[in-house]
Amino acid sequence: MIIVYWFEYRKYINYFSNCRKISIILRLKFFSLMFRKFKQFIADNQLFDFEDRILLAVSGGPDSVVLTDLAKKSRLNFAISHVNFHLRGEDSNRDEQFVRQLAEKYDVPIFVKSVNTFEYVYTNNISIEMAARDLRYTEFDRLMDTEGFKYTAVAHQQDDAIETFFLNLTRGAGIRGLTGIKLKNNRIVRPLLCFSRKEIMNYIETNNLEYRIDKSNLESEFSRNKIRNKIIPLFEEINPSFKLNVSRSLNYLSQAKDIYETDINKIKSQAVKRFENHTEVDLQVIKNYVQPECLVFEIVNEFGFNSAQAHEIFTHLDSESGKVFMSENFRLVKDRDVLIIKPLDVKTEFSEYKITMSDINKGSFDTKKHHFEFSIIKKSEFNPVRDNKSVYYDLEKLKFPLVVNNWQYGDTFVPFGENYTKKLSDFFVDKKLNINQKEEVELMRCAGNIIWVIGLRPSNYYRVGEETQKILKIRIN
Repeated sequence: MIIVYWFEYRKYINYFSNCRKISIILRLKFFSLMFRKFKQFIADNQLFDFEDRILLAVSGGPDSVVLTDLAKKSRLNFAISHVNFHLRGEDSNRDEQFVRQLAEKYDVPIFVKSVNTFEYVYTNNISIEMAARDLRYTEFDRLMDTEGFKYTAVAHQQDDAIETFFLNLTRGAGIRGLTGIKLKNNRIVRPLLCFSRKEIMNYIETNNLEYRIDKSNLESEFSRNKIRNKIIPLFEEINPSFKLNVSRSLNYLSQAKDIYETDINKIKSQAVKRFENHTEVDLQVIKNYVQPECLVFEIVNEFGFNSAQAHEIFTHLDSESGKVFMSENFRLVKDRDVLIIKPLDVKTEFSEYKITMSDINKGSFDTKKHHFEFSIIKKSEFNPVRDNKSVYYDLEKLKFPLVVNNWQYGDTFVPFGENYTKKLSDFFVDKKLNINQKEEVELMRCAGNIIWVIGLRPSNYYRVGEETQKILKIRIN
């Protein structure tokens, strides 16, 4: 009987021993697969050279923990960056402590930045998500510039790319926004985009890695979390291969985007003219394009106009001049055959300058926009040059100071050689000035009367007559 029990005992021992061996073998195979896939993905996409010094963005969550573990086992030259946003009270501090311990475990340098996210939100009037992103990437840039890191690796994976696709879709993004998350964006690289969240968690379990859970990710307060926790699971009920299919589609869409952008950029170069303080868009080029509304979106989206605004702009291409659209940082004005786009912080300066008889005797006077030259000539020497840069007045009729300032709506003047009063706004229409050109116009006034629309037309006031003895010549250079 004892012998029978002994053999049964040995049988079970061998069984469990074999199971353990199989488990170890499976773990080794899974690690080997992930490890090879990680290195191959970096090499195939030229994310960085394995000798480069890399900064890892580590929050303490499963994705960044796996990134750290793979980086260590790949013998990368790296350090860890952690930003404490202080959004979850003591939990945020525990995350920081965990990441510090992680850096100690892998024996790598760590840089920790503590920020007041709520103050940044209030100061910049943006969302918490946007504030956290700004603060995070600002810190990465600082460390790369000061500590000599060539790239920062962030732990986005396939599921993040799918969530970004749907998030951008709800915001009305163009094809660029619908291609998901870029593998490489300047100095930011994403070496985990070849892995799904399921692969990440399997790696965590197989290697017995510890990680932190951000409880806010389990809630559906923010848009991304709603997509992650509510929308995507519904699609997976319809098709269990949903994520794999979307990932493939994003890859095809990314390739299509490259073709699309080649054509769009060629047309944009014909339609868009950039000046020092404004941009002009040729409406004729837009109207001749095979998909004009699409082209409008691609042009104005660069200036912060969303898809709904782009559609409205498109519907007003044939409307009267003067229609204004506003984005957060730009103003767009429809003006005859062009769209004029100007930053909101570039404002027309309403300055006023006074020119005295002393300035006339000195021979010149400068404003921010013009250099005036003065000369007094006798009537017998009067030989006028008829161009838009020179004007002549009866000096004895002028009342000083002469005032140079901006035009205002309602201003009128009597054009030189005419005997009627004309509105400046009508004069500008006749001269076919666009909105931007109108804003740059300055006037010269004498005793309240407009005597010169500078650089465009003098008025009939104080003109040289038969009784004139002394003539004031004013020229701009």
